[in-house]
Amino acid sequence: MTSTQRRMQIFEIMQAEKTVEVNELAKKFDVSAMTIRRDLALFERQGLVTTNYGGAYINQGTAIEPSFSLKAGQMQQNKKNVARVAAEMVKNGDSIIIDCGTTTLQLANYIQDKRITVITNSWAIVNYLQSNNKIKLILAPGEYSETSAGVLSNMTIDFYNKFNVDTVFMGTQGFDVEKGATVPDIEDAGVKSALLEAGKKRVLLLNNEKWGDNYLIKYADVRNFDEIITDSGTDPQQVERARACGVEVIIAD
Repeated sequence: MTSTQRRMQIFEIMQAEKTVEVNELAKKFDVSAMTIRRDLALFERQGLVTTNYGGAYINQGTAIEPSFSLKAGQMQQNKKNVARVAAEMVKNGDSIIIDCGTTTLQLANYIQDKRITVITNSWAIVNYLQSNNKIKLILAPGEYSETSAGVLSNMTIDFYNKFNVDTVFMGTQGFDVEKGATVPDIEDAGVKSALLEAGKKRVLLLNNEKWGDNYLIKYADVRNFDEIITDSGTDPQQVERARACGVEVIIAD
């Protein structure tokens, strides 16, 4: 088991049980107590938990967003399926913007053979595509966010306001047909709002576990997206409600 997998499981335990003890986790994962304390300290730096002498308890309040490294391993096959379908929309000569996120990072894998222009605020995507000589790669400026593994600031917003690309591929933390697309971070919401104005087509990449989740800040209504690509695990009733709003919903098998 990798450290990321262990942390994902610890975080899932904390979401279910609210509190954990260091010694119990060390025994469960067959690692030292010091290793568990480092894991919990990482969560605390991200504002997810509060540690105490013998363990930690999860912070209460708005839905919690784990770090990029934790999210990257979750629902991996579903993310790949969504990204593969999204990549089929991209043609040679296109200009696209790719939002920060773990599903959008998967999209980078499926566009490697296309001669296109990619604009992104995701350092993870830049690192993935930087040696690809078929792709013209443009990195947005701004302040780095560990949670998003990219840049999020007013500078990023001003940068995106200058563009009119063919397609914007967006991610989100939460999505509800009535309440729209939401994120926990005000800078992220501002950047995503700018992305909605930066392309001729707006496509939301959405895994099934994000339907019905609501975070602190709304940045878009369902009708702000031209298409939603989701996986086959999504509740069919949710899909039909979105379609009733006039949005095309594509199911990635």
